[in-house]
Amino acid sequence: MNERTALKIGALLLGYPDPARLRAVAEALPNLPDLSGREPLRQFLAAAQALPPTEAEARYVETFDFREELSLYLTFQELGDGRDRAQELLSLKEELRRGGFECPEEELPDYLPLMLEFLAERPPECEDRGLSLRVARALRGIAGRMDPQALYLPLLQAILVALPAVAEGDEPEAPRGDEEDRTLPYPVRYL
Repeated sequence: MNERTALKIGALLLGYPDPARLRAVAEALPNLPDLSGREPLRQFLAAAQALPPTEAEARYVETFDFREELSLYLTFQELGDGRDRAQELLSLKEELRRGGFECPEEELPDYLPLMLEFLAERPPECEDRGLSLRVARALRGIAGRMDPQALYLPLLQAILVALPAVAEGDEPEAPRGDEEDRTLPYPVRYL
């Protein structure tokens, strides 16, 4: 399996839990012979499929929505909640458009599952190692701040195999929001 397939699987599984997606990936897994990161992906699928859907949803929300340091938003991981984030979101949205990828209206363009999908599907002329490296840094930072027994850690490990290597110590620090500079309401909570 090539890197693009691994990134597409990562995009599917790192989004909000969906039993049908879990089942589809688990069924396809044996037919993907060149899969790097197969073992952590298998671990994640087994653990996630063993949970009742409501518990899987609760774990996702507890992990990624209620813990800002594990937020699945690229620019938040890089910049925290500062003034520069708004401009970076606009730049990312434009980069997605140039790659022929429209960001869904209900999602910010830096949502990491969306970024993984973009990296998997972008045309070769839009390939830029810089964005891949940024996504790798953010995901490595998130993985490094997770509990070693966390449900999503093996999934992040499987995704990281398909992204460029990040030098040790090159992952971002946990994001720090600037309470006086709230350009965007983050994290987006259920309204």
